Amino acid sequence: MLEKLERSYAGSYDIEEDVADIAVPSLVARAHFHVEESQYMLSKKVVMYSTNSDEYVWVFSMPRLTDRECEDCIRYAWDHGLPLAKQDGKQMVTRVVAIFLCDEAEDDAISRVEKCRLYKSFQFSLKGWAEFHAVAADLGKESAVSNRFGRETAKHLKSLMHPPARRARGNSFLAFLTGRR
Repeated sequence: MLEKLERSYAGSYDIEEDVADIAVPSLVARAHFHVEESQYMLSKKVVMYSTNSDEYVWVFSMPRLTDRECEDCIRYAWDHGLPLAKQDGKQMVTRVVAIFLCDEAEDDAISRVEKCRLYKSFQFSLKGWAEFHAVAADLGKESAVSNRFGRETAKHLKSLMHPPARRARGNSFLAFLTGRR
């Protein structure tokens, strides 16, 4: 699953695999994504607005996700991700993401992931905000759960666990007309 996840992120994210940390031994990978958008009026000298969007992903892998380990990993990702939010005068959005890959998960840990509500606004959101996405993939049950912010990431993990069936290429229209499928 880790290889599938890294392949899916490799096109847009900078991925680091050598992220060993004594404080959190379950950390297996880290990824970063940055995009900057600007809107100009008549020329590039007249900038109407400019925004930065960053996403920092921490991937944790363990055989069993416990409530205590979940809490420690969430705190680690938030404490290391929040200082990376650059406040350079532009509107910015920073997403800090913790992905848990486990063979099984305790109910308390799943509950902690679903109830995780970490958010910080900078100058009442005028300068931007940072939000925390928590996603746990229980590979034994082949399911993924997330907090409110992490729904898209959970959907992505589910699509990696259950790839959509591919249709046979060729004359599918002809097969439809002849009744052969």
